[in-house]
Amino acid sequence: MSTKFDKGASIAVIGAGIVGVASAFDLARRGYEVTVFDPAPPGQGGPSWRNAGQIGASDLQPLSTPGIALTGLRMMLQKDSPLRIPGLEKLRLLPWFWRFMATSRGDNYRHACAAMTTLASQAFEDMSQMLSAAGCAGKMRRSGAGFIYDRAQSFAASQPAWAMKAEAGFPSSPMNREVIAARLPDMDARFSHGMLSENWGDVSDPLEIVRDLAGALQKCGGTFRHSKVTRLTPLANGIFVETEAGREIFDGTVVAAGVASRQFAKAFGENLPLAAERGYNLTFPDPGFRLELPLVMPDRGIAITQLGEGLRIGGWAEYAANPNRPENRSCYEAMSRISSEIFPGLNQSGAISWMGNRPSLPDSIPVISRSLNSNRVFYNCGHGHYGLSNSATSARILGSLIAGEEQPPANRAFTLRRFN
Repeated sequence: MSTKFDKGASIAVIGAGIVGVASAFDLARRGYEVTVFDPAPPGQGGPSWRNAGQIGASDLQPLSTPGIALTGLRMMLQKDSPLRIPGLEKLRLLPWFWRFMATSRGDNYRHACAAMTTLASQAFEDMSQMLSAAGCAGKMRRSGAGFIYDRAQSFAASQPAWAMKAEAGFPSSPMNREVIAARLPDMDARFSHGMLSENWGDVSDPLEIVRDLAGALQKCGGTFRHSKVTRLTPLANGIFVETEAGREIFDGTVVAAGVASRQFAKAFGENLPLAAERGYNLTFPDPGFRLELPLVMPDRGIAITQLGEGLRIGGWAEYAANPNRPENRSCYEAMSRISSEIFPGLNQSGAISWMGNRPSLPDSIPVISRSLNSNRVFYNCGHGHYGLSNSATSARILGSLIAGEEQPPANRAFTLRRFN
């Protein structure tokens, strides 16, 4: 069976989040006939809807860093812990966390950092080109971001990581109390330690970006089917995509269905260890001030962004094996309290609450890979909370795989084979 798809081949993309739509747009621009399947409108079925809207192009470390076991235990004992694993989910996710812990050690950690650097080094260039092609480049800014620490100790402990980023070509500079007060006058005066990361940015609204890409895709001839894909069946010369409305045959398929991608992989006899990394946030439509640049609060696991919809404050990582587990309403209460601690004058009236299931792999590296058991199936999933950040780069890598282009050695890090 051919491993290359010529122009004009029909490709089904399962999933209309930012990763799926970006993938479809790249493929359509390469000359493929693309159809996107999702029961929800573009961007509204998963974490692409109301995420932080940040482009984190200088995060070069996986979530599992050296010493994470002790750090994680300390986090879970905190009142407002940025790491949460509810009830029996701890037992259900034991195999996942075993792999997660293994990522923090030796070569595993170094390989994960190298893979994240590969993605980060191309994030802005690829995103800029993608948004320019879609006619919405003006909705992204490369603003930098303030990383603001609660304590002098955590600021000091972060310096080796910042040094590593600088060595890799991602510069930053310290922010003292005077700098923070000048650039962030509405932030509480207790915050006096920070770093300004230059390789960071944001978009005006993450949902708008998906919609704009979807519109550009349609202008390129792409189509959408508002249906849930229930089964994929390989054939000798194609693949059946079955939905509740019937089935269609395509030359190839891309699985970009977030956490649900693991079920498609399982049907092909492949292990794709995705967990739902659930993020919570509040959006304040009229906060009473305007934030100059996006923020990250490492001690609290929180990202803060000024978006068209308002000021968005959220984050955290609540892991669940079951993505349909009910949301934890107490998280919003904690987020509300924390928001006022950070910005004492914040107007919280009309706050919009939201929770999204981010598809997370234990090594923090997405799978951008051909199936191991079918040359007609590809995966682009598992981006965790870097879906927006790495969407354009992963779409370009996926497109080059489908086109049969020679891959640089660095792209081997994204193969599905590492879990099988």
